[in-house]
Amino acid sequence: MLRHRLLTTSAFLGSSVALSLFISMGLASRAEAHGGQYRGPGGQVPATGRTPNDPDPPHPGGEPHPHPGITPSPIPTTPGGHPAGGTTGAPHTAGTTGGHRPKGSRTGEGFESWEFWWAYNRDRFLDLRGRRARGTVTSGSADVFFTRGGSPAVDRPSAKLVRDQLVPALRAALSDGFFDARASAAIALGKVGDARALPDLIRALADDNKQVSESAALGIGLLGSLEATPVLLHLLDDDVDGRKLVLRAEVPYRTRAFAAIGLGLLRDESAVPALLAAIDRHDPVKDVRVCATIALGILRSPSAVNRLIAIVGDSTIDDIIRSHAVTSLGKIGSAEALPAVRAAVADSSVHVSRSAVIALGLLAGTDDERTQASLRDVAEKATDVQMRAWACIALGETGGKDARRVLLSTLAKEQSGLRAYGALGAAIYGIKFHDASIAPVIRESLANERDQGLRGAFCVALGILEDRAAEKDLTGILQDEKDPALRGFAALSLGMIGARGAQPAIEATLADSRVASPDLQRSAAMALGLLGDPAAVPLLTKLLRESQSEFVICSSALALGTIGDWHAIDPLIAVVKDVHGTPDLSRANALSALGTIADDAPLPKLHVVADHTNYRAQVESLGELLSIL
Repeated sequence: MLRHRLLTTSAFLGSSVALSLFISMGLASRAEAHGGQYRGPGGQVPATGRTPNDPDPPHPGGEPHPHPGITPSPIPTTPGGHPAGGTTGAPHTAGTTGGHRPKGSRTGEGFESWEFWWAYNRDRFLDLRGRRARGTVTSGSADVFFTRGGSPAVDRPSAKLVRDQLVPALRAALSDGFFDARASAAIALGKVGDARALPDLIRALADDNKQVSESAALGIGLLGSLEATPVLLHLLDDDVDGRKLVLRAEVPYRTRAFAAIGLGLLRDESAVPALLAAIDRHDPVKDVRVCATIALGILRSPSAVNRLIAIVGDSTIDDIIRSHAVTSLGKIGSAEALPAVRAAVADSSVHVSRSAVIALGLLAGTDDERTQASLRDVAEKATDVQMRAWACIALGETGGKDARRVLLSTLAKEQSGLRAYGALGAAIYGIKFHDASIAPVIRESLANERDQGLRGAFCVALGILEDRAAEKDLTGILQDEKDPALRGFAALSLGMIGARGAQPAIEATLADSRVASPDLQRSAAMALGLLGDPAAVPLLTKLLRESQSEFVICSSALALGTIGDWHAIDPLIAVVKDVHGTPDLSRANALSALGTIADDAPLPKLHVVADHTNYRAQVESLGELLSIL
């Protein structure tokens, strides 16, 4: 993963709303990787549920990647785990995450934390771009339109503005002296989706820094131009032409893995044979095989279904690869895969079993009682906590007989981590199946709960439900609570429910100089973006231009990207161009923000990598991809 020049720290703080990158008050500072935005819960990784051989967790919003020069707070571990996805070694003890699980084993709360799931799956619930599209104007002028609530709408950049101002700045930044600025520019250029940037990104493949090269490979996929298919195929195959493109003796495995994901993003069916061939290659490092498997799900190729089913059923294939074959079958959505996925719930590999639960939420119809019964059984009886947690989400998505009862029972009676998933699953069920009785139960749970982490989950659940009756309670949390994580979730939920009455409180939170949490600042900015309120733009622009703090500049830049208003483009470009006067990380984050503004797909283009993905079945390349969405 990328290593940045950072301030040293001995502690992690943070709030849990994702999108943050720096921890304030001199305790920590961190940056974006590859021009994307770190996701995951803020603060420390939960102190339980980890063994020395556990795969790295999804990289959280308020917690840095490991970096040179940083000494993180110690994380307690439990003994006895064996390598994730392996098929040999000692059985798991409580709290481990990978490999095989013996009968009766239990998993303690750790990576099972609901914030990880929310961080990677939130885009479809936030629907930030959809909300912007419903209440915004696209222009490059000072025209002001109004949303239904009467607030001025966020003003989106026109195609001309992107073409004439933003793209040239991104192309120039491919020559920036700081490697992460170049990587950020490559990702941002891909998000713009202008095929004319293809030659620039091809040249960036030969960058001396491997991380810039792999960012260029991903950027080429993000462009969405089928002209890019041959380039990515050469990289994936590590052939003579691919090695010429990167000017190396071989194409690095992570560049090949990113190229595989790029082929999935292109949605070019002609790439399927090459992706299947990549899975069958027995590379010593499994990253390429894993990412090729994931790419088939992103591509949603029906022609890959039979081969993926065969992979799932072949116990001689690595468990991590098999687990992603299961989720890819879910994303493709083929009914013929359902029996194989249902059978995979009982697989001896916990990675495969967990993936099967995720996939069933995608494959099962509302009248599929057999599958729903399987999910209910997992939610109530499975020994693996993560399986039970994800079964709650899947039940919310599929509904069916007794789904409501199981979810509300989990919310009321289970341990805290599962209670959070019960609330989230119930919220998904309530909004999908128009059950108005769910929201009052979660409101009451929020009012009576003392655990701050659980209260955050309840806030998010009310946001998913778009429960306007919760506005007063959520506003009170935002204004009166001390915990920045909880306040951030309350702000985000207010944005999700369209709480116009809370707008002054959210604006005041953003403007409050005493707010020391970047996550809370970013959450408030996102909430205003969800409300279609550009009021945050002048304040954030002022901070961007005048602050001497690298933390404030980076945080403000990414918040501006989140809001997506065209007025932020000029000040962000000014930061990018000020090579001598602006810290390296500030330029990288400003470029990331420009890419976010330019990405005007219905959902962020990279959301398909994280959405409904078994993020606990990780390899290095997947962990990096999940960190840059």
